[in-house]
Amino acid sequence: MKKLYLSTLCSALLLSCGIMVSCGGSQTQFEMPMAKYETKVLQPETKVYNMTFPATTCGINEIKVFPQVEGLVTKKNYTPGTIVQKGQTLFVIDPTEYQLNVKSAEADLMVAQANLETTRLQYESNQKLHEKHIISDYVLNTSLNEYNSAKAMVTQAQAQLNIARTNLGYCTVTSPVTGFIAGNEFNVGDMVSRSRYVCTVSDISKVKANFSITETQLLSIVMEYHLTTGKNGMEGPNGSLVSDVLPKVKLKLKDGSIYQHDGNLTVIGALVSQTTGTAACEAEFENPDGVLRSGLSANIIIPFTFDNVLSVPQTAAVRLQDQMMFYRVKQDGTVEGIICKEVYPSNDGTEYYILDGLNAGDEVVTNGAGKLSNGAKIR
Repeated sequence: MKKLYLSTLCSALLLSCGIMVSCGGSQTQFEMPMAKYETKVLQPETKVYNMTFPATTCGINEIKVFPQVEGLVTKKNYTPGTIVQKGQTLFVIDPTEYQLNVKSAEADLMVAQANLETTRLQYESNQKLHEKHIISDYVLNTSLNEYNSAKAMVTQAQAQLNIARTNLGYCTVTSPVTGFIAGNEFNVGDMVSRSRYVCTVSDISKVKANFSITETQLLSIVMEYHLTTGKNGMEGPNGSLVSDVLPKVKLKLKDGSIYQHDGNLTVIGALVSQTTGTAACEAEFENPDGVLRSGLSANIIIPFTFDNVLSVPQTAAVRLQDQMMFYRVKQDGTVEGIICKEVYPSNDGTEYYILDGLNAGDEVVTNGAGKLSNGAKIR
């Protein structure tokens, strides 16, 4: 019984170590079954990838209103946050001083005109006397100069009158565009001046969304759509507008909803900031219902169609700091790590789109790649 117990225990121990013991005591190496790895043979596909960029909105025409003359506000005719019409009176500056300036300028003009008439009569009289050789050339030319000087004085007085009338008109400040008005920097009785704006009128019939893209993204867009730098910035082929070349974009609002109207990319920055490494871009959206306002935080969504792109499940990737590595299966059943620099995650988070490093027909490990190393044999 004791011998049988030891034999059973010995067999169990040897089996647990991967060794089988025969009755005669000889040993044979036990081969563990090779782990199975899922793989995929890469084939070119067409995929749509949405790139998202933080953006800030503003009206298509956003104007700061500065008074053109100084004075006390005697009337205010708007409420911040409401819509004002182009030409609507916003506020009135006390016109008393400017009305007096107009009257003074009118009087100066009358004096100048009277002087002009006197010098004209004198010159015409001297011309007749000169023809009869009664006066010298000097006297005639002197009267001509006085006449021309009087003409200039009339022109100057007329200009001063125009300035006075213009300043009087500036006492009534009107809206430059139709739009939402913001700002309440003054009250009736306050002094306003040309050095400080008092309100902002934002035309939001269309809304711009300003955002930035990285240098790499800019290069991808330029090459994808064959953009060039022209006299007006980035242009499409044959000088076409970027809005005619680039795809329609969407605007994702702060609450997660997608704005109902698609927009156009109107500006792709031709310059990359040395400070931020980004290029400024702009998209434009129609806003017929006034849903969008200036100052909103949103996200621009730009769809890109990748033709002949290679896609793999995200489980195939091994992240090495800021790089992605994938294991390609060689003919002898071993694997080699391939680092790919241009890799884009699919919007549903299940795939990666690979633009470099791997080729069509390559077989890559799609599951368990994190357990592998270069030269590991998987089949």
